[in-house]
Amino acid sequence: MITSKKSIQHIDLEKKTVLLRVDYNVPFDSKTKKALDLTRIISTIPTINFLLEKNCKIIICSHFGRPKGKYSQKLSLDPISKLLSEILKKNIGFVPYPIDSSVQTRISQMQQKDILMLENLRFHPEEEDNNENFSKLLSSFCDIYVNDAFGASHRSHASISGIAQFVPSVAGLLLEKEIIELSNILHFPKTPFTSILGGAKVSDKIKVVENLLSKSNNILIGGGMAATFLLSQNLEVGKSIVELELTDFCSQIINKTKIDNSNHLCFPQDVVVGQSFEEYTKFRTCLVTEVGPNEMILDIGPKTINLYKSIIQNSATIFWNGPMGIYEWANFSHGTREIADSIANSSSKTIIGGGSTVDASHHFQIQDKINHISTGGGASLEFLEGKLLPGIKALEDK
Repeated sequence: MITSKKSIQHIDLEKKTVLLRVDYNVPFDSKTKKALDLTRIISTIPTINFLLEKNCKIIICSHFGRPKGKYSQKLSLDPISKLLSEILKKNIGFVPYPIDSSVQTRISQMQQKDILMLENLRFHPEEEDNNENFSKLLSSFCDIYVNDAFGASHRSHASISGIAQFVPSVAGLLLEKEIIELSNILHFPKTPFTSILGGAKVSDKIKVVENLLSKSNNILIGGGMAATFLLSQNLEVGKSIVELELTDFCSQIINKTKIDNSNHLCFPQDVVVGQSFEEYTKFRTCLVTEVGPNEMILDIGPKTINLYKSIIQNSATIFWNGPMGIYEWANFSHGTREIADSIANSSSKTIIGGGSTVDASHHFQIQDKINHISTGGGASLEFLEGKLLPGIKALEDK
Protein backbone atom coordinates (compact mmCIF):
# COMPACT_ATOMS: atom_id res chain seq x y z
CA MET A 1 0.00 0.00 0.00
CA ILE A 2 2.73 2.48 0.94
CA THR A 3 3.95 2.56 -2.63
CA SER A 4 0.64 4.11 -3.64
CA LYS A 5 0.58 7.15 -1.32
CA LYS A 6 2.71 10.28 -1.36
CA SER A 7 4.61 11.43 1.71
CA ILE A 8 6.53 14.61 2.49
CA GLN A 9 9.51 12.95 0.83
CA HIS A 10 7.77 13.00 -2.55
CA ILE A 11 6.75 16.65 -2.98
CA ASP A 12 8.28 20.13 -3.12
CA LEU A 13 7.88 21.70 0.32
CA GLU A 14 10.39 24.53 0.10
CA LYS A 15 9.01 27.63 1.88
CA LYS A 16 5.46 26.21 1.93
CA THR A 17 2.90 26.80 4.66
CA VAL A 18 2.02 23.38 6.05
CA LEU A 19 -0.88 22.28 8.24
CA LEU A 20 0.49 19.32 10.20
CA ARG A 21 -2.14 17.07 11.79
CA VAL A 22 -0.66 15.16 14.73
CA ASP A 23 -2.09 12.98 17.47
CA TYR A 24 -0.99 14.57 20.74
CA ASN A 25 -3.79 12.90 22.69
CA VAL A 26 -1.31 11.83 25.37
CA PRO A 27 -1.94 10.94 29.04
CA PHE A 28 -1.44 14.20 30.93
CA ASP A 29 -1.20 15.10 34.62
CA SER A 30 -3.22 18.30 34.97
CA LYS A 31 -1.66 19.06 38.38
CA THR A 32 2.00 18.81 37.40
CA LYS A 33 1.34 19.94 33.80
CA LYS A 34 3.42 17.03 32.56
CA ALA A 35 2.71 14.35 29.98
CA LEU A 36 2.88 10.84 31.44
CA ASP A 37 3.98 9.34 28.12
CA LEU A 38 5.78 11.35 25.44
CA THR A 39 5.79 8.60 22.78
CA ARG A 40 3.23 10.20 20.45
CA ILE A 41 4.91 13.61 20.69
CA ILE A 42 8.48 12.38 20.25
CA SER A 43 7.37 10.25 17.27
CA THR A 44 6.41 13.37 15.29
CA ILE A 45 9.72 15.22 15.79
CA PRO A 46 11.37 13.78 12.63
CA THR A 47 8.49 15.16 10.53
CA ILE A 48 8.68 18.58 12.21
CA ASN A 49 12.45 18.72 11.69
CA PHE A 50 12.03 17.69 8.04
CA LEU A 51 9.59 20.56 7.49
CA LEU A 52 11.89 23.02 9.28
CA GLU A 53 14.76 21.99 7.01
CA LYS A 54 12.51 22.87 4.06
CA ASN A 55 11.97 26.37 5.53
CA CYS A 56 8.25 25.75 6.01
CA LYS A 57 5.81 27.67 8.15
CA ILE A 58 4.24 24.94 10.30
CA ILE A 59 0.74 25.06 11.77
CA ILE A 60 0.22 22.10 14.11
CA CYS A 61 -3.25 20.82 14.97
CA SER A 62 -4.46 17.95 17.14
CA HIS A 63 -7.31 16.70 19.28
CA PHE A 64 -6.96 16.10 23.02
CA GLY A 65 -9.42 14.10 25.10
CA ARG A 66 -13.18 14.09 24.52
CA PRO A 67 -14.57 17.61 25.03
CA LYS A 68 -17.71 16.73 23.00
CA GLY A 69 -17.63 19.83 20.83
CA LYS A 70 -17.33 22.33 23.69
CA TYR A 71 -14.48 24.39 25.11
CA SER A 72 -12.88 22.95 28.26
CA GLN A 73 -9.86 24.56 29.88
CA LYS A 74 -8.79 21.15 31.24
CA LEU A 75 -8.45 19.88 27.67
CA SER A 76 -6.60 22.86 26.23
CA LEU A 77 -3.53 22.11 24.12
CA ASP A 78 -1.71 25.13 25.55
CA PRO A 79 0.33 23.00 28.02
CA ILE A 80 1.17 20.58 25.19
CA SER A 81 2.43 23.47 23.04
CA LYS A 82 4.73 24.52 25.89
CA LEU A 83 5.93 20.94 26.23
CA LEU A 84 6.67 20.70 22.51
CA SER A 85 8.52 24.01 22.73
CA GLU A 86 10.78 22.53 25.43
CA ILE A 87 11.44 19.40 23.37
CA LEU A 88 12.28 21.35 20.20
CA LYS A 89 14.07 24.12 22.12
CA LYS A 90 12.11 26.51 19.95
CA ASN A 91 9.39 29.08 20.57
CA ILE A 92 5.93 27.90 19.50
CA GLY A 93 3.03 30.26 19.04
CA PHE A 94 -0.40 29.22 20.30
CA VAL A 95 -3.80 30.16 18.90
CA PRO A 96 -6.50 30.09 21.62
CA TYR A 97 -10.11 29.01 21.03
CA PRO A 98 -11.88 29.40 18.66
CA ILE A 99 -10.38 28.20 15.38
CA ASP A 100 -11.81 30.65 12.85
CA SER A 101 -10.75 33.01 10.07
CA SER A 102 -8.75 35.10 12.57
CA VAL A 103 -6.10 32.36 12.44
CA GLN A 104 -5.21 33.74 9.01
CA THR A 105 -3.92 36.92 10.64
CA ARG A 106 -1.56 34.94 12.87
CA ILE A 107 -0.33 32.92 9.90
CA SER A 108 0.35 36.07 7.87
CA GLN A 109 2.67 37.24 10.65
CA MET A 110 4.71 34.02 10.63
CA GLN A 111 8.24 33.79 9.29
CA GLN A 112 9.81 30.75 7.64
CA LYS A 113 10.56 28.02 10.20
CA ASP A 114 8.00 29.46 12.64
CA ILE A 115 5.65 27.01 14.38
CA LEU A 116 2.08 27.76 15.45
CA MET A 117 -0.21 25.38 17.34
CA LEU A 118 -3.99 25.57 17.10
CA GLU A 119 -6.30 24.91 20.05
CA ASN A 120 -7.95 21.50 20.47
CA LEU A 121 -9.80 20.65 17.26
CA ARG A 122 -12.53 18.80 19.14
CA PHE A 123 -13.68 21.97 20.89
CA HIS A 124 -15.52 22.39 17.57
CA PRO A 125 -18.35 19.87 16.93
CA GLU A 126 -17.67 20.35 13.22
CA GLU A 127 -14.41 18.40 13.58
CA GLU A 128 -15.98 15.06 14.48
CA ASP A 129 -18.95 15.74 12.19
CA ASN A 130 -16.49 15.97 9.27
CA ASN A 131 -18.14 19.28 8.43
CA GLU A 132 -17.30 20.50 4.92
CA ASN A 133 -17.06 24.18 5.87
CA PHE A 134 -14.72 23.40 8.78
CA SER A 135 -12.62 21.26 6.44
CA LYS A 136 -12.43 24.18 4.00
CA LEU A 137 -11.49 26.56 6.81
CA LEU A 138 -8.60 24.32 7.87
CA SER A 139 -7.45 23.96 4.27
CA SER A 140 -7.39 27.76 3.88
CA PHE A 141 -4.57 27.92 6.44
CA CYS A 142 -2.05 26.06 4.29
CA ASP A 143 -0.49 25.24 0.93
CA ILE A 144 -0.09 21.58 1.87
CA TYR A 145 -1.72 19.31 4.45
CA VAL A 146 0.42 16.66 6.16
CA ASN A 147 -1.17 13.82 8.12
CA ASP A 148 1.13 12.43 10.82
CA ALA A 149 -1.72 11.37 13.11
CA PHE A 150 -1.79 7.62 12.60
CA GLY A 151 -3.59 7.16 15.92
CA ALA A 152 -6.57 9.15 14.59
CA SER A 153 -6.49 8.05 10.95
CA HIS A 154 -9.32 5.55 11.42
CA ARG A 155 -11.66 8.52 12.01
CA SER A 156 -13.58 10.28 9.24
CA HIS A 157 -13.08 13.72 10.77
CA ALA A 158 -12.61 17.13 9.18
CA SER A 159 -8.90 17.37 9.96
CA ILE A 160 -8.23 13.74 8.98
CA SER A 161 -10.10 13.08 5.75
CA GLY A 162 -12.36 16.07 5.03
CA ILE A 163 -9.55 18.57 4.50
CA ALA A 164 -7.92 16.41 1.82
CA GLN A 165 -10.67 17.33 -0.65
CA PHE A 166 -9.49 20.93 -0.71
CA VAL A 167 -5.69 20.97 -0.52
CA PRO A 168 -2.77 18.74 -1.59
CA SER A 169 -2.46 16.08 1.14
CA VAL A 170 0.43 13.76 1.97
CA ALA A 171 1.72 11.53 4.78
CA GLY A 172 4.24 12.60 7.38
CA LEU A 173 7.23 10.42 8.25
CA LEU A 174 5.49 8.80 11.23
CA LEU A 175 2.38 7.88 9.26
CA GLU A 176 4.57 6.57 6.45
CA LYS A 177 6.56 4.43 8.89
CA GLU A 178 3.40 3.04 10.49
CA ILE A 179 2.02 2.02 7.10
CA ILE A 180 5.30 0.35 6.11
CA GLU A 181 5.72 -1.55 9.39
CA LEU A 182 2.12 -2.76 9.66
CA SER A 183 1.88 -3.56 5.93
CA ASN A 184 4.98 -5.72 6.27
CA ILE A 185 3.26 -7.69 9.04
CA LEU A 186 0.24 -8.33 6.83
CA HIS A 187 1.99 -8.99 3.55
CA PHE A 188 5.71 -9.68 3.96
CA PRO A 189 6.48 -11.04 7.45
CA LYS A 190 9.63 -13.06 7.92
CA THR A 191 8.56 -16.48 9.11
CA PRO A 192 7.89 -18.03 11.54
CA PHE A 193 5.49 -15.16 12.28
CA THR A 194 3.95 -15.15 15.77
CA SER A 195 1.02 -12.98 16.83
CA ILE A 196 0.45 -12.54 20.57
CA LEU A 197 -3.05 -11.35 21.39
CA GLY A 198 -4.28 -10.48 24.86
CA GLY A 199 -6.34 -7.82 26.57
CA ALA A 200 -9.82 -7.95 27.98
CA LYS A 201 -12.17 -8.53 25.06
CA VAL A 202 -12.42 -10.83 22.06
CA SER A 203 -14.91 -8.35 20.56
CA ASP A 204 -12.16 -5.74 20.18
CA LYS A 205 -10.10 -8.13 18.09
CA ILE A 206 -12.55 -10.34 16.14
CA LYS A 207 -11.50 -9.09 12.72
CA VAL A 208 -7.82 -8.97 13.72
CA VAL A 209 -7.91 -12.60 14.85
CA GLU A 210 -9.61 -13.60 11.58
CA ASN A 211 -7.14 -11.68 9.43
CA LEU A 212 -4.00 -12.75 11.29
CA LEU A 213 -5.16 -16.37 11.32
CA SER A 214 -4.23 -16.80 7.67
CA LYS A 215 -0.98 -14.87 8.01
CA SER A 216 0.53 -16.08 11.31
CA ASN A 217 2.35 -19.34 11.95
CA ASN A 218 1.47 -19.06 15.63
CA ILE A 219 -1.21 -17.14 17.51
CA LEU A 220 -0.74 -17.03 21.28
CA ILE A 221 -3.85 -16.09 23.26
CA GLY A 222 -3.75 -14.57 26.75
CA GLY A 223 -5.40 -11.93 28.88
CA GLY A 224 -9.08 -11.71 29.66
CA MET A 225 -10.05 -12.74 26.13
CA ALA A 226 -8.59 -16.21 26.78
CA ALA A 227 -11.51 -16.97 29.12
CA THR A 228 -14.05 -16.70 26.29
CA PHE A 229 -11.97 -19.07 24.13
CA LEU A 230 -11.65 -21.54 27.02
CA LEU A 231 -15.39 -21.36 27.73
CA SER A 232 -16.07 -22.13 24.07
CA GLN A 233 -14.25 -25.45 24.67
CA ASN A 234 -16.60 -26.20 27.59
CA LEU A 235 -13.97 -25.47 30.22
CA GLU A 236 -14.93 -23.96 33.59
CA VAL A 237 -13.86 -20.31 33.79
CA GLY A 238 -15.67 -19.45 37.03
CA LYS A 239 -16.38 -15.76 37.50
CA SER A 240 -14.02 -14.67 34.71
CA ILE A 241 -15.35 -11.93 32.48
CA VAL A 242 -16.54 -13.60 29.28
CA GLU A 243 -18.45 -12.61 26.16
CA LEU A 244 -21.06 -15.33 25.85
CA GLU A 245 -22.23 -14.08 22.47
CA LEU A 246 -18.76 -14.77 21.03
CA THR A 247 -18.26 -18.37 22.18
CA ASP A 248 -19.54 -19.66 18.81
CA PHE A 249 -17.06 -17.42 17.00
CA CYS A 250 -14.24 -18.74 19.19
CA SER A 251 -15.28 -22.34 18.50
CA GLN A 252 -15.30 -21.67 14.76
CA ILE A 253 -11.81 -20.17 14.91
CA ILE A 254 -10.49 -23.17 16.85
CA ASN A 255 -12.15 -25.65 14.47
CA LYS A 256 -10.80 -23.79 11.45
CA THR A 257 -7.22 -24.10 12.68
CA LYS A 258 -7.74 -27.81 13.35
CA ILE A 259 -9.06 -28.38 9.82
CA ASP A 260 -6.48 -26.20 8.03
CA ASN A 261 -3.60 -27.38 10.22
CA SER A 262 -1.81 -24.34 8.80
CA ASN A 263 -0.87 -22.67 12.05
CA HIS A 264 -0.84 -23.12 15.79
CA LEU A 265 -3.51 -21.40 17.86
CA CYS A 266 -2.26 -21.63 21.45
CA PHE A 267 -4.26 -21.12 24.62
CA PRO A 268 -3.19 -21.06 28.26
CA GLN A 269 -2.46 -24.49 29.73
CA ASP A 270 -2.43 -23.09 33.24
CA VAL A 271 -3.60 -19.83 34.77
CA VAL A 272 -3.40 -17.70 37.90
CA VAL A 273 -6.86 -17.37 39.43
CA GLY A 274 -8.15 -15.05 42.13
CA GLN A 275 -11.28 -15.11 44.25
CA SER A 276 -12.29 -11.60 43.18
CA PHE A 277 -11.22 -8.78 40.88
CA GLU A 278 -9.09 -7.08 43.52
CA GLU A 279 -5.36 -6.39 43.70
CA TYR A 280 -4.74 -8.35 46.90
CA THR A 281 -7.31 -11.11 46.51
CA LYS A 282 -6.30 -14.65 47.43
CA PHE A 283 -4.85 -16.39 44.39
CA ARG A 284 -3.41 -19.67 43.19
CA THR A 285 -2.01 -21.26 40.05
CA CYS A 286 -3.87 -24.16 38.45
CA LEU A 287 -4.40 -25.98 35.17
CA VAL A 288 -7.17 -24.60 32.96
CA THR A 289 -9.12 -27.79 33.74
CA GLU A 290 -9.03 -26.99 37.46
CA VAL A 291 -10.56 -23.50 37.64
CA GLY A 292 -13.21 -23.36 40.36
CA PRO A 293 -16.72 -21.90 39.89
CA ASN A 294 -15.96 -19.03 42.28
CA GLU A 295 -12.57 -18.11 40.81
CA MET A 296 -11.59 -15.78 38.01
CA ILE A 297 -8.64 -15.94 35.60
CA LEU A 298 -6.29 -12.97 36.13
CA ASP A 299 -3.03 -14.10 34.49
CA ILE A 300 -1.39 -16.92 32.55
CA GLY A 301 0.53 -19.55 34.53
CA PRO A 302 4.19 -20.71 34.43
CA LYS A 303 3.64 -23.66 32.04
CA THR A 304 1.95 -21.33 29.58
CA ILE A 305 4.70 -18.75 30.00
CA ASN A 306 7.37 -21.34 29.19
CA LEU A 307 5.43 -22.62 26.16
CA TYR A 308 4.89 -19.11 24.80
CA LYS A 309 8.52 -18.11 25.44
CA SER A 310 9.79 -21.13 23.50
CA ILE A 311 7.60 -20.16 20.53
CA ILE A 312 8.71 -16.51 20.76
CA GLN A 313 12.39 -17.49 20.77
CA ASN A 314 11.88 -19.52 17.59
CA SER A 315 10.06 -16.74 15.73
CA ALA A 316 11.40 -14.36 13.09
CA THR A 317 8.58 -11.80 13.35
CA ILE A 318 6.52 -11.00 16.45
CA PHE A 319 3.43 -8.80 16.76
CA TRP A 320 2.09 -8.21 20.27
CA ASN A 321 -1.23 -6.60 21.13
CA GLY A 322 -2.74 -6.95 24.59
CA PRO A 323 -1.34 -7.89 28.03
CA MET A 324 -1.44 -11.45 29.37
CA GLY A 325 -3.00 -10.47 32.70
CA ILE A 326 -3.64 -7.59 35.09
CA TYR A 327 -0.03 -6.45 34.84
CA GLU A 328 -0.58 -3.36 37.03
CA TRP A 329 -1.12 -5.70 40.01
CA ALA A 330 2.08 -7.43 41.17
CA ASN A 331 0.44 -10.80 41.86
CA PHE A 332 -0.93 -10.95 38.30
CA SER A 333 1.89 -9.22 36.40
CA HIS A 334 4.22 -12.19 35.94
CA GLY A 335 2.78 -13.38 32.62
CA THR A 336 2.96 -10.00 30.92
CA ARG A 337 6.43 -9.29 32.34
CA GLU A 338 7.87 -12.61 31.18
CA ILE A 339 6.35 -12.33 27.70
CA ALA A 340 7.52 -8.71 27.41
CA ASP A 341 11.07 -9.64 28.42
CA SER A 342 11.08 -12.58 26.03
CA ILE A 343 9.98 -10.37 23.14
CA ALA A 344 12.55 -7.72 24.05
CA ASN A 345 15.39 -10.24 24.21
CA SER A 346 14.49 -12.10 21.02
CA SER A 347 16.39 -11.61 17.78
CA SER A 348 13.08 -11.28 15.89
CA LYS A 349 11.58 -8.28 14.19
CA THR A 350 9.28 -7.00 16.97
CA ILE A 351 6.21 -4.77 16.67
CA ILE A 352 3.79 -3.87 19.44
CA GLY A 353 0.54 -1.93 19.25
CA GLY A 354 -2.41 -0.90 21.39
CA GLY A 355 -2.53 1.51 24.30
CA SER A 356 -2.33 -1.00 27.16
CA THR A 357 0.47 -2.92 25.43
CA VAL A 358 2.50 0.23 24.93
CA ASP A 359 1.87 1.11 28.59
CA ALA A 360 3.08 -2.36 29.58
CA SER A 361 6.25 -1.93 27.51
CA HIS A 362 7.03 1.22 29.51
CA HIS A 363 5.98 -0.41 32.79
CA PHE A 364 8.52 -3.20 32.26
CA GLN A 365 11.04 -0.86 30.58
CA ILE A 366 11.44 -2.78 27.33
CA GLN A 367 10.36 -0.02 24.93
CA ASP A 368 13.91 0.67 23.73
CA LYS A 369 14.34 -2.97 22.69
CA ILE A 370 11.29 -3.06 20.42
CA ASN A 371 11.76 -2.45 16.69
CA HIS A 372 8.48 -0.60 16.23
CA ILE A 373 5.97 0.66 18.78
CA SER A 374 2.80 1.66 16.97
CA THR A 375 1.26 4.97 18.01
CA GLY A 376 -2.18 3.76 16.99
CA GLY A 377 -4.64 2.00 19.29
CA GLY A 378 -7.87 1.49 17.38
CA ALA A 379 -6.12 2.60 14.18
CA SER A 380 -3.56 -0.22 14.47
CA LEU A 381 -6.28 -2.80 14.99
CA GLU A 382 -8.38 -1.56 12.07
CA PHE A 383 -5.31 -1.51 9.83
CA LEU A 384 -4.53 -5.12 10.82
CA GLU A 385 -8.14 -6.05 10.07
CA GLY A 386 -7.23 -5.17 6.49
CA LYS A 387 -9.20 -1.93 6.37
CA LEU A 388 -8.06 1.10 4.36
CA LEU A 389 -8.21 3.84 6.98
CA PRO A 390 -10.04 7.08 6.00
CA GLY A 391 -7.01 9.23 6.84
CA ILE A 392 -4.77 7.16 4.57
CA LYS A 393 -7.32 6.74 1.79
CA ALA A 394 -7.69 10.54 1.57
CA LEU A 395 -4.01 11.14 0.79
CA GLU A 396 -2.67 11.74 -2.71
CA ASP A 397 -1.55 8.77 -4.77
CA LYS A 398 1.93 8.76 -6.22
